[in-house]
Amino acid sequence: MEKIRFVWLNEELIPLDQATVSVNDRGFLYGDGFFETLRAEGGRLLFLPEHLARLRASAQAFGIPFPKKFSWEKRLHRVLAANGLEEGLARVKILLTRGEAPGLGLPQETWPTLVIWAHPYTPPGPEEYARGWTVATFPERRSTFLGRHKSLNYLFYLAARQYALEQGAQEALILEADGLVSEGAATSLIYARAGKFCTPAAPSALPGVTSAVLGRGLARRGFSLQAIPTTPAQLSQADGLWLTNSLMGVMPVSSLDGQSLPLAEATGLLQECLKSEE
Repeated sequence: MEKIRFVWLNEELIPLDQATVSVNDRGFLYGDGFFETLRAEGGRLLFLPEHLARLRASAQAFGIPFPKKFSWEKRLHRVLAANGLEEGLARVKILLTRGEAPGLGLPQETWPTLVIWAHPYTPPGPEEYARGWTVATFPERRSTFLGRHKSLNYLFYLAARQYALEQGAQEALILEADGLVSEGAATSLIYARAGKFCTPAAPSALPGVTSAVLGRGLARRGFSLQAIPTTPAQLSQADGLWLTNSLMGVMPVSSLDGQSLPLAEATGLLQECLKSEE
């Protein structure tokens, strides 16, 4: 017998097969909403305040009411418990849309839709972290203020990821309109250069939760994480390049557009920094 899955929808926890959202929801019609993806370990939600702060900032920037007096941690733990995910690893997603609201622009009179779900998560194996991922540069450049928000308008990034897969790579490198490096399709970037840790300074890149946490961890160890404008050539000449996100943590890059990159020993340092901040 298949196990019943549960999802939090607006004000209640309900079976997944009973959860419905209106076809008039602006998240469905226009991608008018935002999401966050978290990692849970043994029922412990990693970096929840940072994820909620980013979600709240995006909601406020676009006039979507953000839930007030809402016990996020309690609700998230209820979703984990209902799905038998209090042990092991889980992927937790929070989605917030404007809900149903007629009119053009960004209507303010609205009742937002909130969805929270959780699934088991299997991270890349130790051999993948040791081998590193391959990256391919997506040829379609991007320049949009929406990139600074984790919007439901995600098709560009899915297309970039598909392009990378077709090139035999595991992640896509996104460039700004001027050709400078922005981010990965589903990751932020950190690279080592002349003994320093850097991240691309890009106006349309999403502020990464994991890279920000890594910056704190590095600072505690006497290092800094500098945001600087970065060209693809600088990445290809880096002493080490890493992909970061909330699920897989820190993944070294072994090649960029077919060119091998060094697998730096600093991978261990970065992973320790992230673990120490949990």
